[in-house]
Amino acid sequence: MLSIRAVEVDKEPVTVEALAKRLEQYWLPDECVLYIGRASKSVRKRVRDYYRTPLGATRPHAGGWWLKTLKVLPDLHVHFTRTNDYLQAEKAMLGEFAKRVSPGSQAALHDPERPMPFANRKNEDDLPKRHLISGDTVPLEPVNLVGPQSLS
Repeated sequence: MLSIRAVEVDKEPVTVEALAKRLEQYWLPDECVLYIGRASKSVRKRVRDYYRTPLGATRPHAGGWWLKTLKVLPDLHVHFTRTNDYLQAEKAMLGEFAKRVSPGSQAALHDPERPMPFANRKNEDDLPKRHLISGDTVPLEPVNLVGPQSLS
């Protein structure tokens, strides 16, 4: 994580253990979808920007940063389809996801009223997860990293 400002969980200075515990409270063990996103142009560019964004930075693409905390990141896959209305498609997919989360998994969430994929931070109504993690992203100028191997 970038050490530019203090990251907090529940308004307390973060520890690795506290952050891991909070992220674990959003894990849906019976779901294979970890993030739903959109790309207004090139999916390739969007994924490349994601990997180029250091953990904690907002640019070039901070969405889904919780994925970067997973050991299995290199094993994950991006599935996509083309659409003329990518905003509506993302909203619809997030809504369907929320409707289909198993009752047991939903009840175990830190924020059971807003089920969404693990790495999404806003739902279909643009309401944020109530994760109480603050200071986790900071605006930075883009940096030149070469891909996922730079994250280790």
